[in-house]
Amino acid sequence: MRTSVSSANHVVDREQPRAKGMTALIKRWNALAAPVANRPVGHISADIPGRGLNAYETLLGDLISDAQLAGLAPADKGGAQIAFMNPGGIRADLAHKASGDKGDGVVTYGEAFTVQPFTNMTNVLDLSGEQLLTVLRQQVSGVNEKQPRILQVSKGLTYTLDLRKAGAERIVTDSVRQNGEPIDPKKTYRVALNEFLAGGGNGFPVLKEGKNKLVGPSDLDVFTAYLEANSTPEKPLAPPKADRVTIVK
Repeated sequence: MRTSVSSANHVVDREQPRAKGMTALIKRWNALAAPVANRPVGHISADIPGRGLNAYETLLGDLISDAQLAGLAPADKGGAQIAFMNPGGIRADLAHKASGDKGDGVVTYGEAFTVQPFTNMTNVLDLSGEQLLTVLRQQVSGVNEKQPRILQVSKGLTYTLDLRKAGAERIVTDSVRQNGEPIDPKKTYRVALNEFLAGGGNGFPVLKEGKNKLVGPSDLDVFTAYLEANSTPEKPLAPPKADRVTIVK
């Protein structure tokens, strides 16, 4: 018994310096990262909830989708016409109240990273109009039928989700519009999304069928670039209206 207690004490003695060393290492790296994490990358006029909003379409989801569309729309960046964002990839909200000493409404790089921490590379690929409709239907059918997984969509894409129906029928086909025009099943559309979705993640196997794929910057880089380009202290970015998906219950 004495040997056992003695051995346990030796283990505790060895572990304490290790724990202290790890704590010191974390503090050191936090100090080194602070200038980057605390760098302002944008300004917002109000809370923009995403993770904390219990809704199929979220304000932050719309904002992230718009950021991907804007960043990947130029011809040399992929020529995107539509962008999709998976709701599970949004890991936090953007809060208007300051979390540090930068002032209310300031979005820091660290806060943007907390929203999108996975460093997913963005992709742009070709989908037919019919495949686009299938993407929307897969939100509410297959593995997603019991618990719909509604993608966040960029501005310009609108449709009606009828929850009174079942499965793929919940997507009202003739309501799907791109910039006010019905989706043409035979037309090719350039779609921006992250690499997780492009690989068919979250129950969207049709996305693996996309062609002419172009790999772009990380989702975080696209997001911060959009914030920097579209907001200033004098003109902070307002939350989107979240009016792209009409819900019928």
